[in-house]
Amino acid sequence: MTTPDQSPQYTPPTSGDGGGSWFDHIADWAKAADSAASAPAGGYAFEPAELITIAREWDDLAAAYKRDKMQAWTLAQAQGPGAEYASGDHAQLVRQSGETLLSALDDRIEYCLSQAEKFRTAAGSYAQADTEAGAEISNQGGTL
Repeated sequence: MTTPDQSPQYTPPTSGDGGGSWFDHIADWAKAADSAASAPAGGYAFEPAELITIAREWDDLAAAYKRDKMQAWTLAQAQGPGAEYASGDHAQLVRQSGETLLSALDDRIEYCLSQAEKFRTAAGSYAQADTEAGAEISNQGGTL
């Protein structure tokens, strides 16, 4: 891969070069944004078992953060190696850093557990919808 000798030059269009006014360009961008907004929404389809697997992965990540907290606790309890002023200040900064890390890990654990619960709830909703659809089909004499 080669790099160009000069950076590309950009010259904004002017109304005198036949390119229209700047407002015409904004109108074109608005039309493009409107068509993008009306495009069908994307999505994902998961089986309930897949959602449970994803929830377990969030739980595993939360457990890893909990293990990390044990090491962060060591930082939060750091003591200086000596009684001199510099050691005490350094240890205080390490403790503050450890306390900040503990707080960040708590936030991450809470987030992971929240995500896991959302996936479990979604799995339950899907399973319930499947059960209800199966019952409806059975009531109509069909099979699922």
